[in-house]
Amino acid sequence: MALRRATRIVLWSLLGVLVALVIAAVVVLTVPAPAERWLQGRIVVALRQHYGTDVQLQNLHVTLIPVFRASADNFVLPNRGNPDLPPLITVKHLTMEAAPFQLLRQPVHISNLELDGLEIKVGPKGQNPNNAPSHKTSATPETRTRLSNFIIDRVQANGTKLYILRKDPSREPMLFDLRQLRLRSAGAGQPMTFIAQLTNPTPPGLIDTTGHFGPWNFDDPSGTKVDGHYNFQHADLSVFNGISGILSSVGDYSGVLHNIVVDGTTDVPNFQLDSGGQEVHLTTQFHATVDGTNGNTYLQPVKAHFLDSDIVTSGEIAGKPGQKGKTISLDVDIQQAHLQDVLALATKSQTPALTGGLVMQAKLDLPPGDMPVLKKMLLNGAFHVSDAHFNDAKVKQAIAELSRRGQGKPDDQSITDVAAQFAGDFRLAKSTLTFTSLHFQVPGAAAQMKGTYGLSAGNIDFVGDVELQATVSQTMSGAKKVLVAPLDPLFKKHGAGTYLPVSIAGTTDHPQLHLDWKKLF
Repeated sequence: MALRRATRIVLWSLLGVLVALVIAAVVVLTVPAPAERWLQGRIVVALRQHYGTDVQLQNLHVTLIPVFRASADNFVLPNRGNPDLPPLITVKHLTMEAAPFQLLRQPVHISNLELDGLEIKVGPKGQNPNNAPSHKTSATPETRTRLSNFIIDRVQANGTKLYILRKDPSREPMLFDLRQLRLRSAGAGQPMTFIAQLTNPTPPGLIDTTGHFGPWNFDDPSGTKVDGHYNFQHADLSVFNGISGILSSVGDYSGVLHNIVVDGTTDVPNFQLDSGGQEVHLTTQFHATVDGTNGNTYLQPVKAHFLDSDIVTSGEIAGKPGQKGKTISLDVDIQQAHLQDVLALATKSQTPALTGGLVMQAKLDLPPGDMPVLKKMLLNGAFHVSDAHFNDAKVKQAIAELSRRGQGKPDDQSITDVAAQFAGDFRLAKSTLTFTSLHFQVPGAAAQMKGTYGLSAGNIDFVGDVELQATVSQTMSGAKKVLVAPLDPLFKKHGAGTYLPVSIAGTTDHPQLHLDWKKLF
């Protein structure tokens, strides 16, 4: 969403340059045959009166024949909101041209304006000192009307650099490098058309955008209209700890600066989690509202698709008081997904350990910071896995054996590849999954567990109960069935044919199952 903020700041600042040049043109056209030094003084005075600050302009040169042409060096517009900050706008060299007859038209047309070495340095939000004057133009309604009678047909400011200063002065500012920037029909009283190409700092990539901006709302700047189309290409997601991939995005935006509606899509052919998962093709379609005055973004919703699964999220990416950066807060709704697709994000194995249908609702919070995603992610929710099948031969055999004995059919070899059901409530924090409840069921057997699973180390720690429909003796065959029959009353509890309190510890590669005899008795 940095695109909308960058575009908004650039156009806002350029409007300040345009107003300055319009004032210069007003002075030039109303002073008969002036000397250039005297004329430069008059223009600087007019600019200072308009902006209420110490505007600077050097080396002004004006010619009227055969065309009106004005050039100047070192235009400086200080940051009036905080004089301790660097100047808001600096221009190394500017050139303005107009045909004589265009100066006599209403509105007056300036045919071309070129800005070389334009730099815009925007201070961090909320750093105006208490005694700083409010940042309102001193132009009167009459002056506004006068300025609105000027139109600059073409503005070119290639190589513009936009700096977003940090609250901590020791940190490097965020830099947007505008390789190309062109405006058409730029005037204070009408919308202007813009074409821009800029590099986005985070994630790094190239943005092309076209659209309209204005007319400028003098009474409520955040109510100024903006609309356009953007194309964001080759954005490297590896700058974010925990993920990688090359992102592209296209979309349209419209509204006013404090409420910009954006509809777009993203495409990441090689999205991957750094925890060791596979590359997947991730696409999204989103509808969002952006507050261009602070960059807060409200997603309503985002529809994501990868492999054969769909995920819908809604929420916000917004700053919080006393916290650097923005926090991602999302409601996640998964109704049509496959467990094997989610597992593909976490493991490189082409054969998933488990397959099945996945339904999940969860709340995701991702605070800012340089920690890997899995270590700083907070996730709370509930899930259900249907028609689950294990692919490991030993596990598959063990599940089938459990189902046979649970049903009291230990010798029935027709019971194979048994489908299981999972459900539970969970919390993910600091790379550890905590299950407050975890239910597992196959025909003839059910388990209720709670415990933790460490995503990084693979360590597990669970306790719970296993219940079988069959009695202990019914799980056996032959002589064993007769021998263990006296034990049936011991294990027949809580309405189950066999009740087994168990604990599971160790790792996913070497789990250790223990029967809790103390709890049993």
